[in-house]
Amino acid sequence: MIIMLKMIFGSKNDRIVKGYLKRAKQINKLEEQYEKLSDDELREAFNALKASVQADEKSLDDALNDSFAITREVSKRVLHMRHFDVQLVGGMVLHENSIAEMKTGEGKTLVATLAVVLNAMLGKGVHIVTVNDYLAQRDADEMGVLYNFLGYTVGCLTDAIYDEMTKKAQYDCDITYGTNNEYGFDYLRDNMKSRAEEKVQRTHHYAIIDEVDSILIDEARTPLIISGPVQRDEVYYEKANGISLQMEKGEKPELKAGEEEPELDFDFYVDEKNRQVVMTERGLEKAQELFEVKNLYDLENAILAHHLDQAMKAQYIFVRDVDYVSQNGEIIIVDEFTGRLSQGRRFSEGLHQAIEAKEGVEVKEESQTMAEITYQNYFRAYAKLAGMTGTAQTEATEFAEIYNLEVISIPTNVPIIRDDRNDLIYNTEREKLDAVAKKVKELHEKGQPVLVGTASIEKSELVHERLKSAKIPHNTLNAKNHEHEATIIMEAGKKGAVTVATNMAGRGVDIKLTDEIKELGGLYILGTERHESRRIDNQLRGRSGRQGDAGASQFYLSLDDSLLRIFGGEKIRTIMNKLGVEEGEYIDSKIVTRSVEKAQTKVENMHYESRKHILEYDDIANQQRKAIYKFRNQLLDTEYDIDSKIRENRIEYIDYLLTECEIYDGAPNEDYDIQKLTNMLSQYMALELENSVFEGKEYDEVKETLSGIITETYEEKMKPLTPAQRSEVQRVLYLQVLDPKWRDHLYEMDVLKTGIGLRGYNQKDPLTEYKKDSYNLFMQLIDRIKHEAIQTLQLVQFNFETPESQAEEQAKLEAMRDELEADLARAVTNEDELVEADFEEGEAPKNKPIRSEKKVKRNDPCPCGSGKKYKQCCGKSGPKKGLLA
Repeated sequence: MIIMLKMIFGSKNDRIVKGYLKRAKQINKLEEQYEKLSDDELREAFNALKASVQADEKSLDDALNDSFAITREVSKRVLHMRHFDVQLVGGMVLHENSIAEMKTGEGKTLVATLAVVLNAMLGKGVHIVTVNDYLAQRDADEMGVLYNFLGYTVGCLTDAIYDEMTKKAQYDCDITYGTNNEYGFDYLRDNMKSRAEEKVQRTHHYAIIDEVDSILIDEARTPLIISGPVQRDEVYYEKANGISLQMEKGEKPELKAGEEEPELDFDFYVDEKNRQVVMTERGLEKAQELFEVKNLYDLENAILAHHLDQAMKAQYIFVRDVDYVSQNGEIIIVDEFTGRLSQGRRFSEGLHQAIEAKEGVEVKEESQTMAEITYQNYFRAYAKLAGMTGTAQTEATEFAEIYNLEVISIPTNVPIIRDDRNDLIYNTEREKLDAVAKKVKELHEKGQPVLVGTASIEKSELVHERLKSAKIPHNTLNAKNHEHEATIIMEAGKKGAVTVATNMAGRGVDIKLTDEIKELGGLYILGTERHESRRIDNQLRGRSGRQGDAGASQFYLSLDDSLLRIFGGEKIRTIMNKLGVEEGEYIDSKIVTRSVEKAQTKVENMHYESRKHILEYDDIANQQRKAIYKFRNQLLDTEYDIDSKIRENRIEYIDYLLTECEIYDGAPNEDYDIQKLTNMLSQYMALELENSVFEGKEYDEVKETLSGIITETYEEKMKPLTPAQRSEVQRVLYLQVLDPKWRDHLYEMDVLKTGIGLRGYNQKDPLTEYKKDSYNLFMQLIDRIKHEAIQTLQLVQFNFETPESQAEEQAKLEAMRDELEADLARAVTNEDELVEADFEEGEAPKNKPIRSEKKVKRNDPCPCGSGKKYKQCCGKSGPKKGLLA
């Protein structure tokens, strides 16, 4: 019935596209009008349109037709490209908070200009998000010509920009290009700054995400984290690594229904599906013996259990040249979706250190979370969000549920004629690679270019060696030589070209074909392994058959491939055995191809649940993050009435003191613990008072007396300060309390999250328990911040006897600011991965400071030339606690 209705009325997507195409015709009618204008007249027409929008005379929707028509006319003049009608449709989709699904080669970069030009009229900034620096810079340069013609400024963020003022200038532009990492980490860094004017980002108004499925789906499993160093004993990493090598691996037996698990005579097995190492009873006893402890899971031995767990993962789950590479004495992570090296990123929770110990390189210090956010919650902060990709419909439900984004599939300008063939499946990897080499040689001799896709660096190098042995000339593109990417890709469409590439070649590149190559059949895509995600495979296919070009694609698989072995190999092996497949033979069957896709669907569903799980927990943390960041921004705002906040906190702190000392309204005063009260006042507020000050008084009198003393001593101390100085001191001191307390809270939340799953064994919902416990932790955090802020402000002392001492006090205030900034400078950015707790992004180059100033900071190299940090050399005599006495 549903199929019949669709045939009669068309799908919802078709109806939406049809409506947009009608509007495209209206835009087309304006083309002749704008063609007649000179360049200056065209700019004047655009400026008049923009002025009417900014004056609220027209909405963006009202201005859309003229804006799109003008943008297309400018594109024709400066880029020599005219937007097709389907590209106009894509621009409308982007403007209306949706995802434009457009096949590879349909010109998404040009499509974005339509929505960017329109939405930039409001002057609030438009962010275009790309998957790497190369694409950000390329698109900013190429499309910037169009934007500049219309009077817009264009900025570009890359990881080469360290100077904060330069970065701020990029954000202040009308249009800013950058990667998802840069935007996310800049947001976190901004919320660690000690001055409002040092923030680089402004409002989160409108963002267009290119390759939106990669960023909001694939990378949504990798929260952005900024970490700072934390001391750990390196001996643990080495010892745990040594013990992991002494463990004997086994295979978990397959049990029939009702059958009990036998006693296992090995130490551990690997659950590949869930990427976990599972210890047996024998393994646990061996580990305890080697660590020389009675119970590895006693509280005092928790650190040993943690290190062993990470060492086992490093040794038996994480594979060199697949998950990471070892280069120049460093362990560098390989991004699983792009195949690129993630320079600077580090696994967290000690996993990176475990891999360093495994590979025998220098073990570097571990780090602690200072700030974090998921991509989901960062991008949901934008008032308006849109995206583009060639592959989104498979995740349409997730886009709708999490981001409130509808996916609209836009027809191609020219029909796709690429020949997508069934998968060929071999018994072993050796047979598969032999067949790949044979096919590549055949295509090369014919002159038809071929792009060989691989799922990892390791596999790309296996293919490289096989082709080398067969004396087939070829280029290899993987994370180890990514700097030659542009050159290699440009040559991939030449006659007889053979290019071996990891997934990094799958996005944002354009392989040009000559007419001769089109006659030979176009670019041939030969996949050597299916990725866990169908979208990654579709992106590889999409390198061929662009804009109606000829082309073909086919995947060569084997039962040794990870995906088939773990998620669907047995069923396919049974089919092959029944058919009696001989050495070197393969299966070419739609049924088998569907089985492979079912295996991929299983993995995709598993990852979706993972992302939902991460988001459910981060949504709880996000409410706390918003509250802290909101208050932090108030502290940075010079207009904020901080005196009122301190008075309010002082009242709460006095209530806390009285409660601690059993001083309640209505309680007999002989039960009051006056001695404890005077001790606390002495210890926490440097107030030396006799018990007689409070003895014999009722609750209200005690409270009034205490409030009067604290307020009077505070105001007396602050009297020499000007209002501006007083405000500055209070803000800086409050920040010095808030920031470390927030970092400690993040650590407590991490610990809570790590162990919360165990509540399930006690018939409790872990998420509900996390909500309850995290709320309690947050309320305790708020109390600690308020109380310690009052104590700190009460303890601070000033010396204003001479002009020299006044200058010294000002220097102390600056030192406190520097200390806050040093925390940020010491921080490293990092990310976390689905199965393995966290990824971390490593340190910025130490010769490129976060801020650009001539003044020497505590952590800068000492100007005397000793090679030490300033604080450990000539700065040793300087203040250590700022204004604290």
